[in-house]
Amino acid sequence: MDSRELLTDAPVPPVAVDVGWLRAMVARFSSGEDHATRRKLVIEELANVEPRALREAAAARPHQGPVATLAEVLGFEVDPADVAKVAKAYQPHFSQSTEADEACQRLVEALGQPDERTAAKVGLLVQAAATESLIKNTPGPPVPSTRRWVDGAEVAVDLTDFPFGTGPHACPGEAHAEALAEGALSSTHP
Repeated sequence: MDSRELLTDAPVPPVAVDVGWLRAMVARFSSGEDHATRRKLVIEELANVEPRALREAAAARPHQGPVATLAEVLGFEVDPADVAKVAKAYQPHFSQSTEADEACQRLVEALGQPDERTAAKVGLLVQAAATESLIKNTPGPPVPSTRRWVDGAEVAVDLTDFPFGTGPHACPGEAHAEALAEGALSSTHP
């Protein structure tokens, strides 16, 4: 290829699709315009399913788990075990692993291509993994803390009083998570 061809039709190098890529592409770990755009993608996915439908699906299959139920209702064909692996490495301060990175790659391949919309889908499923603590009635919020950067330092933020966050970063899936938990609990604790 000559210079003109390379400048006008050069292939884009492959993107490393791993948990680090996922964090760089989702609303949870972004701010400003990127956050608004990515949050909108999550809200669009959530708009495809009413909380009532999730409650009914979770009640019909309580032992399936919230990730599998959400994926099924949304029509996502994924392995919930892959979601669990990514969830264990989702926060930057959690242990990272090749296994989680490979699981992330499989999820992206199953749900689309390495872009913001697919990242929103994967992120939605990863966040749904926290719903398990609602079902198990674990004391405290589903996600006990998060981290923020303040004046160049990482600061832990206790979520006890804000189990689904607050402000622009509040969880857009609170009603959906609660519906999944209520459905699962309704069949096991009538």
